[in-house]
Amino acid sequence: MVSSNLPTSRHHGAPKHGEALLAGLIRCRRCCRKLTLCYSGMKHHIPRYSCSRGWMDNGEPRCIAFGGLRVDDAIEEALLGVVGPGAVAAATVAAAEATHQKEQVREALGRDLEAARYAADRAFRQYDAADPANRLVAAELEGRRNRSLARVAEVEIAAHDAAVFAVRACETN
Repeated sequence: MVSSNLPTSRHHGAPKHGEALLAGLIRCRRCCRKLTLCYSGMKHHIPRYSCSRGWMDNGEPRCIAFGGLRVDDAIEEALLGVVGPGAVAAATVAAAEATHQKEQVREALGRDLEAARYAADRAFRQYDAADPANRLVAAELEGRRNRSLARVAEVEIAAHDAAVFAVRACETN
């Protein structure tokens, strides 16, 4: 919505550039035209709303003009009063969900590691029990053992990376 409301876009409406919250959103009660916004002050950062479209377009007298600081503060306070409790609840739910997902990943990696270690141990026992004179069987069993050891190493690295990521995520929070 913000990108489609840029002054150069097809649709002109709020929000615009600047700090005012109600730019392009409020209308005059008397003539129903949109209030214009200008910034005043030494640094041009104090918003001022005025109904000057009638004056600019038709030479009519201005309807109303008022400073925007108090209005924007009241809107901000009302908005945060409504959004605040929901935001806290949403953040709590999101944190609990993230913790649950991390725990599921950790458990899955633990199961994968246990299975990989079991497969490596089994391959080692089969290789150890094979007759060295039977070179074809021994070579196949050695290949299985090496692949299972490589799988154990992969799962251990993945588990370590997941643990490091979880620690860094906790440190940033």
